[in-house]
Amino acid sequence: MIIVKKHLKNFNMKVRIFIAVAMLLFEVTLFAQTKNKAITNPGVNDFSGTLSFLSSDWMEGRETGTRGGYMAADYIASMMQLFQLEPVTRHTKLITDRNIQPGYFQDFEVLRYKVEKANLQIVKLTETNHSAFQLSQGVDFEVKSGPNGVEAEAPLIFAGYGISAADKGYDDFNGLNVKGKIEVVLAGLPGQSDTTSIAWKKLSRLLPDDAGSIENKLQTAIQHQATALIVISPDGSLEPYQDSQINTDISNHTMASTKTAEPRYHDFDYCLPGDSAIPVIPCFILGSYATKKLFEGTGIDLADFEKNAACMANPKPKAIKDKLLEFSVSVKSESLCVRNVIGEIKGTDQTKCIVVGAHYDHLGMRNGLIYNGSDDNASGSSGMLALAKVWAESSVQLPCNIIFASWTGEEKGLLGSQYFAQQLDEKFGNILLYVNMDMISRSASEDTARRILSIGTRTIDEQLRTMAKKINSTLARPFVLDLWDVTGHTGSDYASFTTRNIPVMTFFSGFHDDYHTTRDIAPRADLKKMGDILNVVNNCLQDYLDTTIVH
Repeated sequence: MIIVKKHLKNFNMKVRIFIAVAMLLFEVTLFAQTKNKAITNPGVNDFSGTLSFLSSDWMEGRETGTRGGYMAADYIASMMQLFQLEPVTRHTKLITDRNIQPGYFQDFEVLRYKVEKANLQIVKLTETNHSAFQLSQGVDFEVKSGPNGVEAEAPLIFAGYGISAADKGYDDFNGLNVKGKIEVVLAGLPGQSDTTSIAWKKLSRLLPDDAGSIENKLQTAIQHQATALIVISPDGSLEPYQDSQINTDISNHTMASTKTAEPRYHDFDYCLPGDSAIPVIPCFILGSYATKKLFEGTGIDLADFEKNAACMANPKPKAIKDKLLEFSVSVKSESLCVRNVIGEIKGTDQTKCIVVGAHYDHLGMRNGLIYNGSDDNASGSSGMLALAKVWAESSVQLPCNIIFASWTGEEKGLLGSQYFAQQLDEKFGNILLYVNMDMISRSASEDTARRILSIGTRTIDEQLRTMAKKINSTLARPFVLDLWDVTGHTGSDYASFTTRNIPVMTFFSGFHDDYHTTRDIAPRADLKKMGDILNVVNNCLQDYLDTTIVH
């Protein structure tokens, strides 16, 4: 009996060893299948039809919150359903009154607002009386504002370029208190008119690329508790009022009727409710005549100030004495329900994921003209769907989830990707990498060979740049790579992820003369270049999974 038990014990031990070895071999085999089996690269037929349909007149330019935008979202969701991507129902509120691709939509609210009317007048103070000079909106000034109306009267203070960067050696607010005052600033950066100047050589290298933007100056003014911001230029003019005053309403009507040029249009502003970046003070942009009246009799010489600033001579901003500014801004605001479209392929570890995304929205219709947005960004959206198709059709067992996302509201301020990114901690697993495609079917005019490919990554992600160069070298005709650092840039949806410390790879094929015009149409797409770009993206995804994800 003891001998039998001993044999049984040895037998059971051998069985357990056999099972363990078999399971190990199975896991190794599974890993080898995942690592070595190549996902088929998308072909032209996988994206050309989608590109054409998304940028067709039927989609009416796909503007966020419009009929064309909703139709594009329905179409993208139907493609995800066709490819049998998993609907991301745990991330979205379901549409209860419709039965169109339930679960692929991530619905959210945005605010759309527009200045209806603005009044601005300069009040000159004397010992005996006050005299007011009325400025005309659309002729003497334009205004940017948040979604709420505002009115005030306050003293004026000239704050140089409105830049606060003491750690970089330049601070217009050193010893200057703008709290409760209307801050007047110059457009751009010190030394901008002379790229050989001391200031330009130093500050253009040290300051972020957007340091001289109106948006950045406005946020700085808010931080210093100014009542309003006025932006001028050193020569007293500022686009859209360069050299002469232009009534933009008349200009729009003339250009739209002749259709010889792209009409300038007054767009709405958009934001996410509760967004801390929403301006809480108005920003007035003055033309030459208004600038002259504002500085008349102040003794402030703008050209002289700019010259000293270019030499880093630290010219001192100062109060504009004996003048006040009165203003009122009325704003029309409304709420819109808009949507991202999201599907996924589930992997073994569902706590981790890679996100492949592209925005599907464009400019919509203006003055009866359709802005089709073939390159921007039907190309990225159709490329995303082509990648979703080939990955869904493969038999590869993924080590983590891959989420395929099409964002809305990129043209309105990256709203769709921002909303998605806000849900990360609550809704999604750990995002290991975000891959962005924005404008991947055309080339810049100077790229005569049509072989420049721009890939943006963070400075610290050297392994991603190494991977991109390796993958590109395997092409029969490799691209000339423009590898650049996304730090400080906000040009596309990648910025919604870099601000949350997520590695990114953003792909872009070049600006062209048809950008944001009615000429950006599907027949002008370079399908061969787009296919090669998608091959690079696809192989980078595979290489990243094989070399980075630990099974």
